[in-house]
Amino acid sequence: MENSRGEVLEDILDGLPINYLHGHGTIFPSLEAELKGLNEGEEKQIFLSKETGYQDLDDEFHIWVVVDKVRYASDEELEKGLNPVLSDGYCGPEGCC
Repeated sequence: MENSRGEVLEDILDGLPINYLHGHGTIFPSLEAELKGLNEGEEKQIFLSKETGYQDLDDEFHIWVVVDKVRYASDEELEKGLNPVLSDGYCGPEGCC
């Protein structure tokens, strides 16, 4: 993530991936809309500002998203609305909470 002056505020591309469950409102709706339809290996630069729906921001920011992996819901998850949680309560790469 960079601010409007090009200063890097956070760089996690070499760290652990961020997992989220698309369509469940766990991230900002406008950010989720920008991520919709991206597939594994795709990259996208997303701009965050008051004009793009982030009213609380006092600057403009952009983030570079790299999609490492997409796990699609199983037929059972789609049918029953299951959200898999591992036995220890941690949601890992094979199931997001």
